[in-house]
Amino acid sequence: MTDSNKIEKVELFKTPAVWILANFLSDEECDHLIRMASDKLSRSYVLDRDGQQRMVDDRTSWQIHFALGQDPILASIEQRLAEHLNLPVEYGEAMQVLRYEIGQEFKAHHDFFAPECPGYAEALKDGGQRRTTILMYLAEPQSGGETFFPAIGLRVKPTKGLALLFDNLRADGSVDPYSLHGSLPVHAGEKWVATKWIRTGRASANADN
Repeated sequence: MTDSNKIEKVELFKTPAVWILANFLSDEECDHLIRMASDKLSRSYVLDRDGQQRMVDDRTSWQIHFALGQDPILASIEQRLAEHLNLPVEYGEAMQVLRYEIGQEFKAHHDFFAPECPGYAEALKDGGQRRTTILMYLAEPQSGGETFFPAIGLRVKPTKGLALLFDNLRADGSVDPYSLHGSLPVHAGEKWVATKWIRTGRASANADN
C-alpha cells in the first residue's frame, strides 16, 4: 500500500481541472492489478450514441472490469481515491484495467455522456453524469502511449504509479468540451492503465465508454 504522505499533487491545468498524484500506487499494487487482469482481457468497446456496446476502430486496446471492492487491494485503492475526491466510494464506476500493445490507441473522445443523445438516457439515470476521470498507470511503455488533451495542448507521459485526474464537467455542472482526450499509439513495449469514472451520484450499475 502507498504511504499517503508520499503522494504529491500537481496541478497541470485549471479549466478543465487536470492534475496528477505522483506515487499514488505502489509497485506492488500496480503489479497486482496487472496479474488480476492479464488472463481475462477482451477487446475494448465503447457505449455508442445509441446506447449500444460495440467495438470501434478508434479504440484498439484490451480491457477487463472488476467489481467495486473485488479484493482488499482494489478496495484500498478505491477508498484512497474516494478520500482524495471527498466523495463516497459508491460514486465510482467499477475499475477498468486496460492493456495497450504496440500500435494500439484510443483516439480523442469525451468521457461524459452527451446529454442530447437519447442513447445515453439510461446511463445518466443510474448515477448521473461522469464528473471526473481517473487514469492510474500500472506499467509504462518504452515509448509512446501518452495521454493527450488536444483542446488544451497537454500531454502526460504514462509513469508507473502515477494517477492522472481530470474533470469532465464545468463548475455549473454542464459538460466541458475541453476535456477531450485520448491515448496516443504505443511505439515500443506495453502500456497498462487502470481507469475509474466518478459520477455525480451513486451508481448501481456501471456503463462503459
